[in-house]
Amino acid sequence: MKKAPARFSTLAFCLLLLGGGGVWAQNPLAGLEQAVKQKAAETAISTLLNNQLPLVLNAKSIYPTVSVLPGGPFQPTLLTLTTADVDKPLPPGDYQIPMWAFCSEYSVHRPGAGVAYVLGPMEGKAGPAIAALYWRGVVEKNVNPQLLLYVGWTIQSGITYAQMPKTYQAVIDEVIPDYKVQLSGDFFQSLENTYQSYAKPLNMPPLDQVLAKMGKPGELALSAERQRAGLLRQNTSDQIKEQTLFAGQESGVYTPVKLEDGPWTERIKGVAYMKLKIVGGNMVNNNVMQIRILPAGGNQARVEHGPRLARASYEVEQTEGTGAPQPTLSSLVQGVIGYSVGQGAQALAQIPALPAAPAVPAKTKAGTVNLAQGTVTVIRDGATIPLKNGDTIYENDTIVTGPNSGAQVSFADNTQLNMSANTKLLMDSFVYDGNTPARSSLVMQWLKGAFVFTSGLIGKNGGHEQIQAGFGCICIRGTEFVAKFISATSVEVDLISGSAAIGPNGTDVTPGIPAPAKILYNGSKVTRSPLTAAQYAAIKAQLMAKSPGS
Repeated sequence: MKKAPARFSTLAFCLLLLGGGGVWAQNPLAGLEQAVKQKAAETAISTLLNNQLPLVLNAKSIYPTVSVLPGGPFQPTLLTLTTADVDKPLPPGDYQIPMWAFCSEYSVHRPGAGVAYVLGPMEGKAGPAIAALYWRGVVEKNVNPQLLLYVGWTIQSGITYAQMPKTYQAVIDEVIPDYKVQLSGDFFQSLENTYQSYAKPLNMPPLDQVLAKMGKPGELALSAERQRAGLLRQNTSDQIKEQTLFAGQESGVYTPVKLEDGPWTERIKGVAYMKLKIVGGNMVNNNVMQIRILPAGGNQARVEHGPRLARASYEVEQTEGTGAPQPTLSSLVQGVIGYSVGQGAQALAQIPALPAAPAVPAKTKAGTVNLAQGTVTVIRDGATIPLKNGDTIYENDTIVTGPNSGAQVSFADNTQLNMSANTKLLMDSFVYDGNTPARSSLVMQWLKGAFVFTSGLIGKNGGHEQIQAGFGCICIRGTEFVAKFISATSVEVDLISGSAAIGPNGTDVTPGIPAPAKILYNGSKVTRSPLTAAQYAAIKAQLMAKSPGS
């Protein structure tokens, strides 16, 4: 919506009086030159205020409103969407959805509960960045809303990204990294520099005095200056309590407006209508946005009510007669700010309070990568992720080593796993209780390759340790051994300490074979032969020659 032009006649008059009166009396031409310079200063400052102010609050720059809602009585159903739904079409019907509200740092700090509101676009040079910060932070990133509010105030104050506290920079890096370049300019410093270039030769008054005479844009700039100074002192508390803009302030007349009698915003002409009801106000998610969607080009005298927002309705629908997509929640709400009607109250940006996503069970930590050499990855939740030293291994992780690669993993009970090249192991489950290691367990799936396994406290104290594979399973009894695939149907286990039992999956073969022993297993038959310490050392050295620990 086109902004109302800012008027600075008061400043022009003051500049003429303050800067050129005496010169004009002595030399009319010199006075005229002085007036021209002062007018240039006025124009330069007004241009900066109009074009560079981070957030412009203008309660007159709102979307059109209607006093009577087309389509009959409003009979809403609760709109319960997920993050994935906010960009899907809303079918015709009446809806309401709970909203988070974020107050502007420069709006009057009076609660808006019970006050009627109108809706308009969030304007100003940083308006798109602030709108994206709140929307993405709440809807997509699940960032603490209070922290988002503080970062939003910082942006409104003209603070550059480089001047922000590290915690605020981290939020911007995560939520709106695409706006970092736009947040690099120091708005107030530009204003100060521009003014000083004119003020010094003309003996003009301090900038704060001039801004105080420039109406609402000047007030916003002064508020930004004070908040900016506070933030640069690392004082992030809200200390600005003055009024700036609200509908009705200009005339100084306040006529109470009941909440239910407030106007409806015509967000999309003839199609989408909205009304904001403020219940809790700033930093509360129980405010309500009411929405009516009418069929475009259809009969607007009647709207079907009830729970119309079915999943089946989310197919790509077109508005009748236009070929344009139906409105979505994101297209209606993102970048919208609410202004109070009749009395001063917080200007509130609006973000839908979507239901919390189902809690994801915490992953159980199984081990830590001590050393990753070459190409070492983990398959986790369907994604392949490179592993590096110090990374955590969780239950259900599949560790994979590439050619000429290897990995060392240690577990909480001090079990050690040394994987050779071209090996793949799934960490099936790990349960460890340091007080009762005998009731703890470690289970892995051996998918291919070769590895060295050294039992920790679980195996040495009678806990359950098992290596499962397509050929069968290895039941471990406080053991150190080398295991390697010979073929798809046979394996070799070189046992140097403890004991191990090898048999079909689903069985716990007893008694185990004591060390030292070379064990061959083809899926049905176990063959045992002697193994010396020197032979074991040679086998291990050969296996790990191109892997960590060689």
